[in-house]
Amino acid sequence: MRPLVFVDCETTGLDPARHELLEVAVLRVHPQTLVVETEVALKVRPERIEDADPEALRTNGYSEAAWTDAVSLDEAMAQLAPVLGGAMLAGHNVAFDRGFLDAAWKRVGHRPEDLDHHLLDTATLAWPLLSSGTLDSVSLTPVCKHLGIERGEEHWALDDARASLEVARRLLPTMEDHAQLSAFAGDERAIFRTLLRRIDAGRGQYGPWKADDGRQYLREALAEVLDALHYCAAELVRLDKRRQVPGLRTRRVYVCHPYRNAPAENVERVTEICKALSASGHLPVAPQLYLPQFMDEATEREQALAMCLELLDASDEMRVYGQSITAGMRVEIERAEARGIPVRFVDAETV
Repeated sequence: MRPLVFVDCETTGLDPARHELLEVAVLRVHPQTLVVETEVALKVRPERIEDADPEALRTNGYSEAAWTDAVSLDEAMAQLAPVLGGAMLAGHNVAFDRGFLDAAWKRVGHRPEDLDHHLLDTATLAWPLLSSGTLDSVSLTPVCKHLGIERGEEHWALDDARASLEVARRLLPTMEDHAQLSAFAGDERAIFRTLLRRIDAGRGQYGPWKADDGRQYLREALAEVLDALHYCAAELVRLDKRRQVPGLRTRRVYVCHPYRNAPAENVERVTEICKALSASGHLPVAPQLYLPQFMDEATEREQALAMCLELLDASDEMRVYGQSITAGMRVEIERAEARGIPVRFVDAETV
């Protein structure tokens, strides 16, 4: 892996084509441990101070007296070259800094050897915090405040480079979790996402989860609890998949309707319901029309009900018709609710 170099530049304005470097700081770190290996901070003597943005000079504390120890642009680039060689640039809004460094290298006529063209932007690492509403901005100051990072002097290149390194130390492990998620496929990924959703739901109801909340668990018992949670998450995923409407098949709607009290009238009514469901693009599942063809309601009721429940398990939705709920319908409704199958009650006069 290439080393990372966290960089920050302070400039006489925002346009690399017109403005110049005032200060540059770089921290070369190990790509895995993020331990600092080399640190360089330089003030750079501007050659065209008359083109500077006065607000930028004020913000960066520029004065001739303060910049007496500044080096020339050529000397600054020469000192930075060995630190940047073979590395990847990182920082907060690092594309801005890279633009000024590119302009500087073009001006002095040389650049570091084998500098990676990829960039690691800590503002991008903070983007999930913005998209979730946790942050209102991914600027360095609010990100540091949220992550509990102590800031030094703002608009001082070395402090800003150190702050962006601390942001990376906080957020890169989170990105590793996302990378691990990308290695999952199929049901494993769905289970992982289900667990994350439940963690978010719990945080919303109870506040942030804490490891040290006063409760004591044996390690083996805790492992069993976690395994049980994974099985529960897998069951939720299975139920979610059942509720989905894949494009490869029609949505199966189970018709929950009385039968035994008036078989002929009920068969007629269920037939009309099935016609309407079919016309609306659904696949009706109506045991009232199917089972009586080979089973006797009076002598095989328990077996018939068991088959009804099997048909219900294979359905995506239950629709309950009529105003009266028979004992058999009650069993079917309870089964649907237990299986997580949506139950919809339909008015008696509605098909």
